[in-house]
Amino acid sequence: MRLKVGWIQYANVYPIFYVFQKEDLLTEDIHLVKGVPSQLNWALRNNLIDVSPSSSVEYLLNKELYNYIDGICISSKEYVGSVLFFSDHDLERLDGGKILLTDQSATSHLLLRVILEKFMGLKPVYDISSAPYTGESFLLIGDDALRYRKFNNGKKVYDLANLWYQNTGLPFVFALWIVRKEITIPDCELYNNYLRFKENLLYARKKCSNYFEEMIKEYYLKDFMTEGEILNYWIQNMDYEFTERHKKSLYLFDRYLKEML
Repeated sequence: MRLKVGWIQYANVYPIFYVFQKEDLLTEDIHLVKGVPSQLNWALRNNLIDVSPSSSVEYLLNKELYNYIDGICISSKEYVGSVLFFSDHDLERLDGGKILLTDQSATSHLLLRVILEKFMGLKPVYDISSAPYTGESFLLIGDDALRYRKFNNGKKVYDLANLWYQNTGLPFVFALWIVRKEITIPDCELYNNYLRFKENLLYARKKCSNYFEEMIKEYYLKDFMTEGEILNYWIQNMDYEFTERHKKSLYLFDRYLKEML
């Protein structure tokens, strides 16, 4: 049997998968399943894939189903640059207003709610949309956020990771490498495949920065971002380590969700 691994084709996780491809770590016992975060969350929850870089909310709301691979996550430093809230208005004026949310995300929806409702005491109205950019106020993630920001025509731009950092002093953990619990049991048929993948994944986390200069040469986001902008995104914004500080942030987010949901 092959280990079914979720593959998010966003810039934030690209360096990890680049190492897998560059160093031939995608062995025959791995089957990659492409999807946006919301799709991979659903697939993981419904036992269609075994392990995936998936929304931290997916883990927090379904701990009975999952473990996570310790030592790696997808998080921000002070800014993330690709989870952005765009609005015609200052945040303080959003009380009671309508906000359109991208249908690609899970964690970012709830992070926005924590920021607006818990930190600021606001009560907007939310609606999920496949075309959120049609609204006065909307949330975009991933490459859509990077692209819209580049061509933004005057909307105010709020980086959700930075708003979290301003209120907590902590990095924000957007995604974990989540694995279904049954895969981590030694007598599971996929257990050895999982152990090999886990070892290669932690290796890729350590190695990926060595390839930054190389991987941007043909990177697809160059159609609207310069090489310098892409490098800055990976080096200055993204953080793949999962330290005690990251765990503190994750548990704090978990506490806010329990209070809010």
